[in-house]
Amino acid sequence: MTELQLELLIGTQVHDVNDQPVGRLEEIKAEAAEDDFVIVEYHLGALGLLERLSATAIGHFMLRPFGFRERSSGHIVPWNKLDVTDPTHLKLKCTIAELDARPR
Repeated sequence: MTELQLELLIGTQVHDVNDQPVGRLEEIKAEAAEDDFVIVEYHLGALGLLERLSATAIGHFMLRPFGFRERSSGHIVPWNKLDVTDPTHLKLKCTIAELDARPR
């Protein structure tokens, strides 16, 4: 089992398989599993930042008139689609198109 200091990952730029920037890691979702926690997904960009600040609902309401759209304001990355072996250079294991093609 691998242990990570998650607080060190927050704010780190994530790149796709072509080394293009995708967004900053802003939120990490985990679930309890026996006596531990396992990462379920990572949230990138403005959507993740709003979640981390516990302002998702009010943020969507306030930003919608300015063109904020949940789908275009961040990415949800499944736990197995983000390579965290180098915490200073987080990299998707797929293209951004493949990631965004997933149903939410």
